Amino acid sequence: MRQKQINAPGAAALPSGAHSAAAAEAACSAIFCGAGLLIQKRFLLGTVYALVEAAAIALFHFWGRDAIQGLITLGHTPMQDHSLVLMVYGILAAIIFAGYLIFWICNIRATYRSGLKLRSSTYRQETTAESLRTWSHGHAHVLFLAPGIIAIAAVVLLPLVFSICLAFTDYDAGHQPPAHILNWVGLENYRDLLVLGQYAKTFFGILGWTAVWSLCSSVLPYFLGIILAVLLSNPHLRGRKFFKFIYILPWAIPGYITLLVLQSMFDTGYGFINQILGLFGIDNIRWLTSVGPARCALILVSIWTGFSYPMMLSENIIKNIPKDVYEAATLDGASSFRVFRSITFPLLMNSISPIFIMSVAGAFNNFNTIYLITGGGPLNLDYQSAGSTDILITWLFKLTITNNKYNYGAAISTILFIFIAAFSIINLRKTRAFREEELA
Repeated sequence: MRQKQINAPGAAALPSGAHSAAAAEAACSAIFCGAGLLIQKRFLLGTVYALVEAAAIALFHFWGRDAIQGLITLGHTPMQDHSLVLMVYGILAAIIFAGYLIFWICNIRATYRSGLKLRSSTYRQETTAESLRTWSHGHAHVLFLAPGIIAIAAVVLLPLVFSICLAFTDYDAGHQPPAHILNWVGLENYRDLLVLGQYAKTFFGILGWTAVWSLCSSVLPYFLGIILAVLLSNPHLRGRKFFKFIYILPWAIPGYITLLVLQSMFDTGYGFINQILGLFGIDNIRWLTSVGPARCALILVSIWTGFSYPMMLSENIIKNIPKDVYEAATLDGASSFRVFRSITFPLLMNSISPIFIMSVAGAFNNFNTIYLITGGGPLNLDYQSAGSTDILITWLFKLTITNNKYNYGAAISTILFIFIAAFSIINLRKTRAFREEELA
């Protein structure tokens, strides 16, 4: 195993007591940001850190303290305190002060490293302009990434934490702020969904179909796309451009229009598919009103709308595989199937496996296909507010929009987030993309 050794700047030329002095200055910065840097006579940087500390203290005194308290209590007086607003402000304050905590830790580390650098025998006193230039060069990546991090915190992190917090409250049709003050109920919502009552039966029944749907609606389109890409890459095939154009159409046409057209094609009475089957003496199939046919229809629709992109991606990857690899395999007597199994398919999976994993994760949240084709139906009397083709995301939609069970909807969304995040991280770390990044 390769070991890395990181030395402090000028560690070989540091006088005795340098580490203790730098640690003491870092402790001063821990008490008040920038204090250690001011002791080191780095006045500009120390003043910036001190101003940030002062701004954080003022923000906490005039706003943050009440915001955090509102998050804890969710209000006291109905029609005056709005629990949802208090929750949003409290979460925002927690995110801001979490960011400040990271800044405070960086301030301590910067003070300690600066103390060692100043006491190094190789250190040369810098002018203010040189110091600014050195700092900007060393922190340029932070400056460029900061706007994106702030945007993600505002657009992604805040709603995510808000949804997670709702899952621990009693926010439903009977508890609507501001007329009612919400209460923290702990794990009660998760207990109802996973252990008790009809909701638990509904949850695990829908979870099983969601897993089957996600795998089928991801694996089958990619399988078909790879097969078509291999066929289109055959140099002896005539009219490749025409075939490619035809197969790209399902991806090029807006998905909303495609799904509505396919929904009408699967109609029991006048649908095009049943009319074609009738020519062969097959009775009308209740595609959208029977459980088995409805699920088959959804999988067929997912294949039709999902194979074009992996086909184009796979074809471009096949074009970049060196021709001499195929020539060597042909000279060794390998059949076409053996060449595909041993050369084409492994090289394809090395390139598209991260995208494939994300498509499986995205299938868990494929709301449009389920909602526009079957609407979650047909009705299942054993389920609570759900149909036989509902997946977790569509059931969540019905619970929140139709039944105002916001607490259960938030709990389901949290479970989905944990499951999809764990699935994606575990599988992406096994791909070649992550291994190459670790070796770089």
